[in-house]
Amino acid sequence: METQLDILKKKFLLEIENSQSLKELDGLFLQMFGKSGEITLFPKNFSKLEKSELKIISPLFNQTKKTLAEAVRKRRGEVKLADFKKILQEPLGLRKISTDSLEKIKTKKRQGHTHIITQFEEEIIRAFSKLGFAQFDAPQIDSDTYNFELLNIPQDHPARDLWDTLYIETSEEGRVKSEEGENLNPGKLLLRTHTSNAQVRIMEKIKPPFRQMILGRCYRYENTDARHEHTFEQFEIVYVDKGLSMANLLYLSEYFFQAIFGYDVKARLKPKYYPFVEPGAGVDGLCIFCKGKGCKVCGGVGWLELAGAGMIHPTVLKNGGIDPDVYSGIAWGFGLGRMLMVREGIKDVRLFNSGDLRFLNKY
Repeated sequence: METQLDILKKKFLLEIENSQSLKELDGLFLQMFGKSGEITLFPKNFSKLEKSELKIISPLFNQTKKTLAEAVRKRRGEVKLADFKKILQEPLGLRKISTDSLEKIKTKKRQGHTHIITQFEEEIIRAFSKLGFAQFDAPQIDSDTYNFELLNIPQDHPARDLWDTLYIETSEEGRVKSEEGENLNPGKLLLRTHTSNAQVRIMEKIKPPFRQMILGRCYRYENTDARHEHTFEQFEIVYVDKGLSMANLLYLSEYFFQAIFGYDVKARLKPKYYPFVEPGAGVDGLCIFCKGKGCKVCGGVGWLELAGAGMIHPTVLKNGGIDPDVYSGIAWGFGLGRMLMVREGIKDVRLFNSGDLRFLNKY
């Protein structure tokens, strides 16, 4: 049996050495170690041997298996290296490229476009400009006074819990003034939480009646998820005139929804609390997916809450120097990202600020 094993070993070593391809080596490996391989089946007669013979043949068999397996591994490396060298020696067949040839090659130009939020802002401006609304800008870094106090939200008012505010640290030495000349105490400087910081500014700078719209970035200390973002765009209108009522508010809501979603979208108002309006309203739009029949998107109610609004609070009008017994006002606004999520079927608000070209190039 030792002789048979030696013959097998020499036979396969010679065949391994003469193999010229990986395919041949794979075939040899199966011939030796496959289910019906010669090396695999060799021990089937070990049971007939004496113990003394078995002690001799078993170590020899194990050593033969290792030798053959190592020979296959080594030869594989040699074949791979030989194939690689052969590829390197083959001519690639490339032509020398001249300057004239390069000039004739047409390269694909990447053309930029405006961000989806910017496109939506332009759409909104066009819609409300038709009704005589003009744009007004307010600072993104603002004082506590304009962001809260003049909007009927004094210090320690429970309504401040609605906003997670990002305050800017200012020292006594680094005391600054607002654009209105207000002396800002330390802890009074913040990133605006809403575009409503423009409301009193508008009243101070423009005599009523007026129609103004504010578009801009706002900031809140949010835990970000698919529906919440710390940096977002907001839109708001401030409309002050004699004799305004909730009927005007409903008309403006329906006008905008139809301009953005289509003429079959209706609007409805439901009571909601905001400190700077009285009465306040949540503005719902007829669900654009089920047309009011009820679906998963609208939670089966047939309506989607799309905006917040109300009649400007008399205290806010007074703070802006306007007599609430003569004039009334409408404030109406929404977050652009969430409105676009509904219209475009976008599932994650964080995509707008992600800079991900796979998302941005769709719009």
